[in-house]
Amino acid sequence: MPSQTKPITYKLSFTTARPDAAETALEDFGAHVWATEKADHNDTRFEVYFDTHPNIRAPDMRALNLPPDAIPLLEKLPNKDWVAESQEGLPPVIVPPFYVHGRHDAPPGGGWRNIEIQAATAFGSGHHGTTQGCLVLLSDYLKRHKPRHIADIGCGTGVLAIAAAKTGCSQIMASDIDPEAIRVARHNMRLNKVAPYITCFPSVGMAHRHYQARRFDLIVANILAGPLRQLAGDFNRHLSHGGRVIIAGILNEQARQVIARYRAEDLIVERKIIIGAWTSLCFRQ
Repeated sequence: MPSQTKPITYKLSFTTARPDAAETALEDFGAHVWATEKADHNDTRFEVYFDTHPNIRAPDMRALNLPPDAIPLLEKLPNKDWVAESQEGLPPVIVPPFYVHGRHDAPPGGGWRNIEIQAATAFGSGHHGTTQGCLVLLSDYLKRHKPRHIADIGCGTGVLAIAAAKTGCSQIMASDIDPEAIRVARHNMRLNKVAPYITCFPSVGMAHRHYQARRFDLIVANILAGPLRQLAGDFNRHLSHGGRVIIAGILNEQARQVIARYRAEDLIVERKIIIGAWTSLCFRQ
């Protein structure tokens, strides 16, 4: 099936020693898709993608409020589906028992939980360190627990909710602030034949009526450090006694602040995973 995504036509790139401030600026500006990698001298390089012109003009990009050391470069890309093209060359992601693959890969047998994720504008192909960290923590949790009620906040492509459903969980809620992510997630849920087990809807955090007066055995959220800190109280209020919270989207240097915020809600770190520049955390009450 051909990709249903719109071509990404603009890329903004810069390097900074203050990745936390850069992420905050990009989030406030409304950017949803970006990638980071470590550059020289402990700097972080950002590549930010837009499907329309981001309404900034070089060289005056002060509207972005990036850190002072960031020198942004905006360039127009050829008219092609960059997300689909990049995913075609990616290998499967293997986090036992999960095998996350594209449509070009043949899924294995032998008890693997195969998850097909097609290229899309929503975040979450499984290759990013944040998603892999969540899958590791989810796999570890599901070895020891049988949750009845699960919430996936900021579901992106739906890969984490699908992974939970593939292990037999049948009462799952998945939400995202981005309507495009909801469209993509619902498609992937149907593709993986788990749509009957997941209620998927747009929501800002846990503000939707579906979450009211509900408690969950497990809450997962792969978003950003800022929103994760803001949602700590909501997560604790909606957690069943003895429940777990798995969070990711946290740069390693942001982890201490995030942990402190969750400790203030009487949530204790049960496990911590570091993959590259990213930290993923599992908390328990």
